[in-house]
Amino acid sequence: MSILVTGGCGYIGSHVVNQLLEAGKEVIVLDNLSTGSADSLLHGEKLIELDLAEVGKIQQVFKENKIESVMHFAASTEVAESVKNPLKYYSNNTINSLNLLQVCLEFQIRNFIFSSTAAVYGKQENGIAYESSITNPVNPYGWSKL
Repeated sequence: MSILVTGGCGYIGSHVVNQLLEAGKEVIVLDNLSTGSADSLLHGEKLIELDLAEVGKIQQVFKENKIESVMHFAASTEVAESVKNPLKYYSNNTINSLNLLQVCLEFQIRNFIFSSTAAVYGKQENGIAYESSITNPVNPYGWSKL
């Protein structure tokens, strides 16, 4: 059984991939390479270059592989860009995440880890956000991840 890591060629995703491989896990990396680099894959991991907007192709990945868990790190992450181009962020971070979740439900994936961001909490009075803090994003990036 494999762990599918979306955004596995990005900064956080590639580190997670390395840790999973060091723990002896079988990993499949799914990335559209829009900001990540295949050079970050150091151990010959299986890379599927794919955008999460392509639902049929995501379904094919699940049909062709025995996936037990998904770790979702694929996202657009630049706050300033999100203000200039909010639709890109809602499309990539919100709609594409829903696409992935729908396929996970279809294939009865029970283990799903979503990489969120403190941006969903906005500005906290004391400067510290907890998971129990009230969400109050202040930009499209934060809203798209919420």
